[in-house]
Amino acid sequence: MLFLPELRGRFPVGATTFKLPVSTTKVLGTVKIHGHEGGTLKPALQLDEVVFTAYYPADVKDNNIKKGMNWLLRPLQASLHGYARFSGISPWLIWPILYLYGTLLKIPVYPNAPLLRQRPTASVSDGHATPETPWPLVIFSHGLGGSRTAYSQLCTRLASSGRVVLAIQHCDGSGHAFISSATGLGLYVQERDLMYVFSFSFLLLSRDEIFPSWTSDAKDDERTMINFRQQQLAFRRHEIYLAFRSFKQLVQDGDRGSSHGLQTIDKKPIDWSSWSSDDDRKAVECEKNVLLSGHSFGGATVFTILATDPPADVCAPIPVHKALIFDPWLEPIPSPGPCPPPRGPGDTLPQLLVINSEKFSLWKDHFARLIGVVQAWEPEKRRVLTILRSQHTSFSDFPLLPLFARRAARVVMDRIVELSEAFIDGDVDTFVDETATTKMEIRIVGKKPDGSPQRQLVGEDLYRTSSTIGPSSMAPSKSDPAASDTYTPLFKSIGLSQAKAAEAAKNAKSANVLHNLIVSYDLTEAHLDEKQATLVTALAGQLAKAESVEPSEQDFAIKAILQGNLKSVDQVNAAVKYLETHRVPIDESEFDAECGVGFSITSEELYSSVTSYIRENAVAGWPNLGSVISGVKASPSLRWANPLEVKNAVEKAFTETFGAKEAAKPKAKEPKKEKAPQLKASASASETDAASSSSNRKPVFEEGFLGALHKPGENPQTSPELREQHLRATGGQVWTRFPPEPNGYLHIGHSKAIFVNFGYAAHHGGKCYLRFDDTNPEKEEARYFESIIEVVRWLGFEPWKITYSSDYFDQLYDLAIELIKRDKAYVCHCTQEQIKADRGEKVSAPKACVHRTRPIQESLDEFKKMNDGYYRPKEANLRMKMDLTDGNPQMWDLTAYRVLDASHHRTMDKWKIYPTYDYTHCLVDSFENISHSLCTTEFIASRQSYEWLCDALDVYKPRQSEFGRLNLQGTINSKRKILQLVDEGYVSGWDDPRLYTLIALRRRGVPPGAILSFVSTLGVSTAASNIQIARFEQTVRQYLEGSAPRLFMVIRPLKLTIENVPDDYLVMVDKPFHPKNPQLGSSQIPFTRTIYIDADDFRLEDSKDYFRLAPGKSVGLFQAPYPITCTSYKTDSATGEVTEVFCRLEDSGPPPKTKAYIQWVAEHAPSGSPVRIDETRIFHPLFRSDNPLAAVPDFKADINSNSMEVIKGAMVEVSFWPLAKRSIADALEEARARSVKAQAVPGAGSHDADVPQVTPEQLVGKECVRFQGLRVAYLAVDTDSRLGALEEPSDVTPGLRQGDYLVLNRIASLKEDAGKGM
Repeated sequence: MLFLPELRGRFPVGATTFKLPVSTTKVLGTVKIHGHEGGTLKPALQLDEVVFTAYYPADVKDNNIKKGMNWLLRPLQASLHGYARFSGISPWLIWPILYLYGTLLKIPVYPNAPLLRQRPTASVSDGHATPETPWPLVIFSHGLGGSRTAYSQLCTRLASSGRVVLAIQHCDGSGHAFISSATGLGLYVQERDLMYVFSFSFLLLSRDEIFPSWTSDAKDDERTMINFRQQQLAFRRHEIYLAFRSFKQLVQDGDRGSSHGLQTIDKKPIDWSSWSSDDDRKAVECEKNVLLSGHSFGGATVFTILATDPPADVCAPIPVHKALIFDPWLEPIPSPGPCPPPRGPGDTLPQLLVINSEKFSLWKDHFARLIGVVQAWEPEKRRVLTILRSQHTSFSDFPLLPLFARRAARVVMDRIVELSEAFIDGDVDTFVDETATTKMEIRIVGKKPDGSPQRQLVGEDLYRTSSTIGPSSMAPSKSDPAASDTYTPLFKSIGLSQAKAAEAAKNAKSANVLHNLIVSYDLTEAHLDEKQATLVTALAGQLAKAESVEPSEQDFAIKAILQGNLKSVDQVNAAVKYLETHRVPIDESEFDAECGVGFSITSEELYSSVTSYIRENAVAGWPNLGSVISGVKASPSLRWANPLEVKNAVEKAFTETFGAKEAAKPKAKEPKKEKAPQLKASASASETDAASSSSNRKPVFEEGFLGALHKPGENPQTSPELREQHLRATGGQVWTRFPPEPNGYLHIGHSKAIFVNFGYAAHHGGKCYLRFDDTNPEKEEARYFESIIEVVRWLGFEPWKITYSSDYFDQLYDLAIELIKRDKAYVCHCTQEQIKADRGEKVSAPKACVHRTRPIQESLDEFKKMNDGYYRPKEANLRMKMDLTDGNPQMWDLTAYRVLDASHHRTMDKWKIYPTYDYTHCLVDSFENISHSLCTTEFIASRQSYEWLCDALDVYKPRQSEFGRLNLQGTINSKRKILQLVDEGYVSGWDDPRLYTLIALRRRGVPPGAILSFVSTLGVSTAASNIQIARFEQTVRQYLEGSAPRLFMVIRPLKLTIENVPDDYLVMVDKPFHPKNPQLGSSQIPFTRTIYIDADDFRLEDSKDYFRLAPGKSVGLFQAPYPITCTSYKTDSATGEVTEVFCRLEDSGPPPKTKAYIQWVAEHAPSGSPVRIDETRIFHPLFRSDNPLAAVPDFKADINSNSMEVIKGAMVEVSFWPLAKRSIADALEEARARSVKAQAVPGAGSHDADVPQVTPEQLVGKECVRFQGLRVAYLAVDTDSRLGALEEPSDVTPGLRQGDYLVLNRIASLKEDAGKGM
């Protein structure tokens, strides 16, 4: 029997492993994997049970329990294959040691022993609590490849000193293995296991990241391990919250089968009662002072929990008092972040201690990020400590395993535990002060096998505090002030002035590099002059930014400075750039030419070069002086010429060529413009504005970007025949297309693309396709197809044809074969990682794929095998053989076809391969004879590959032109992020009126014409439009101002009784729907003894600046025959609020003069007045800032929790009913007329009968009922409403029906500052 080191704490330790079956399996994330034995796909992150081992002080006196718990998880076969996958070593090589440890190695604990119920009484001097104190709780999260037993030494030592430690067994594929009773064996997940996460590659970025337009929302990084790690973090977070909730419940009741739901994993009996709390004493403290801890990926898990709110479906927050984190691995956490969410008044962040291994502190970029994260904590509550000579594994059991353990590993573990206990007990400051510490300093102690410098922390003591403890040094871009003070004298010693030395010490990264250069090359004894010292400093700054300058090349650069070859900062910069891509031995002549070493030029040679430049570029005169100086300096032959000499030479050449420069003439005054002749007096104000606008400004399609587009047929082709065939097909018309990807709902940004493509074609009498880019069957759904068609028509556009990229799959396949035959494509079997590496990993030049030169016939055979289903996804791709020497990454052998194991919604299972966007888009544009392929500027780089493919196949080549996209500040348009909002309950759905999807704007009641007006007024250019929401809402208001009927409406009704009229008093008042637009018609509303006014229109205390109703005061009523005067009022005896107002109708004698008019609605049952509104929903911005994506830790931290206000019981005048019915009827009539007109267009329609059809009825919804609540807001009926009258025949008088439920949405306030309105 082998044991891990025995415990030396005050208490024996027990260990019980619990599992919590999850009643409803929860799938997190989007990734799927194959089972470990192959077979069908399953979700990678499926939460069906939670497992954890509790380590605790045990009661073993009267219990005959054998000491020792298995260190390796059972069955051993699972651990064997799990560690083999994690380490990348064959199972055959590690099975002997795994078998040895599996059968013999034990943890020195008592399995399933009862919890020790009382802590022994101790003296006050020894620092331990009294017996009544419950055991403190620690929750521990393991790192990659770990398990609930892999950190047993750390966990059991904390338990032996009087704590209960819950070691979570994460079942997310980050541990080496786990066994789920529901899903069976799970092994460590590797990148190659991830399935069903596809997108279009562009280096390491997705198409949506590089081209964030309407055509894709897929994220390429979703198939990388970092993205999967982020999903694992969310999974781990759920596990920890569930474990805590169940354990807390166990402590409260303790009985088996109670609400905690816990079971023991080995089914052995345990003393459940030992865990339960008595009435006067808790067994374990779960209500406060919980410690969260984790190592590596577990540390990232702890930071994630601290930085996010609890899952809404799990429980309340864990009362974390302290966080103890070992070597946190931050790469999986999106940057910037993590950052704890804002706290309420009085709330504080938990105390934080981060203990790093030396390796992690030497990891420069990662350590800098750690410091940025820790900066969120108050200085007195944070510490970052590094243990000298420790390794990343030092926090786990692995360095302590029998047969391999060394004394140094035990010493390090002892220090880790001592420091952890001091932190938990609140004595960390004292402990550190009593231990030898120093500021972090790095030295170079040699070279690694690859030639890079071997770095090490200076010192022999076990503890070393980092340079990040001081609050002023938290920002990673700045150095610690103490470090600056240390560096400045050193930097002065090489020849820098005091000011330059202090400046060089400010940046921690470059200062460290400069320090290492000085030490490595003994520059303090090199007797440098100040200029050389400045050049060395510049070199350090460039090396700090460079990623691939090796020590040997660095040595070459230093010598070039010391020997006087590099004499300027510009030359040093060029040298570093050169050395990034060249390795020793360096071609010195090439280096000298590239860096200007030894460059010289006479004044005559310089003048001759300048005059040649002027002559060759046809320079017109003195106005071009600046551009000529810049152009001459940029000439390769004159790059290293003295800038002042260049300027003098250019001015001399200009003087001799164009004569002496004339003094600038003063600007002449512009003549006064004649006033335009006035229009006839009978013209309305709106007509005048329209005439002025139309006379002064061209349509948006004739100016700017759109006005400069080519004419049909002017786009160049490889042969005249292609141009002639195109013009015959189109008749010389403008043909465009709107090509959305059917994987989500359209948003406000798409409205610009729709407007540009459909509008430009319509303006020029052409045609526009609606084409679905349906090349990714894994993400496409029928609901998206139907919604897109409906939205396009709702906006007022009728597609000439509705087509699909899949209509052309046969043609695309044939052209792929032709591309291979022309040696322009090849089948590649590289992994995704290898393809990324060949493409340069974003930092270096691309390399040719090993399959690039394979014979043509071999690629043809392999391509056929791809189509026949011979290969699984990612095992083979067809790549285009483009130009690897081009500087545009879109020319680096893009993928044309990939294998997808998915059924297509239209072609079903016909295809096993599917074309990519980069291959499909340009060719389908060609098939459909598109004259203008209009897209956003994110696709500029793709234009080159677009044209290359058309020319490679000798097909008609459309012209791609790019315009700037539309963004609204303070909104989120990412489909993935909106889905998060929907799934997590922040919004009710994709059509929640607080969103800016087009279906949400439609539901809110925004008219389609207002959206088009907004887009049109912005214009179209190549610049992106980042517009404030207020500007969009102002456009909506302006649109509704003249078109929305106006109804009397009271938001908070207050009953008003007119005392001097009889009970049956009734006057029918004629009221126009709009005072300036008689075409909207009018209505009759009742005026009776009982009316309702808005509560805000009455005050008990009058004032000089208040003009509405008050006791003894008169006001007018809109459209009513007489004013009223308040005589008395009634209040609620409990609240003092006014419940009724009594007034006198001034219908006899001269009416009193009034300064204000208020609105009202009457109570009159025979006419159905008033119309009572069940809900009035007022929407405020969903996010608090203009840039939610900048929020930390993610955009959800910026959500406005008060973004929707619901008012119940508002009232509106009774003419609402006929207005609603008429609005629906008018909209339906218009939709039917449009449909008839569209069907009459010759050749219009679609390729197939199975295209989703949008009927006129689908274009007309309850949101068509829009009106202005007078002095309140613009409102529309919500889809949640039930209005029986709208379903009845037109000859039936509308009104309230049984079961009706009326909901109104605020479309927009009446003004940007709504004032009295909503």
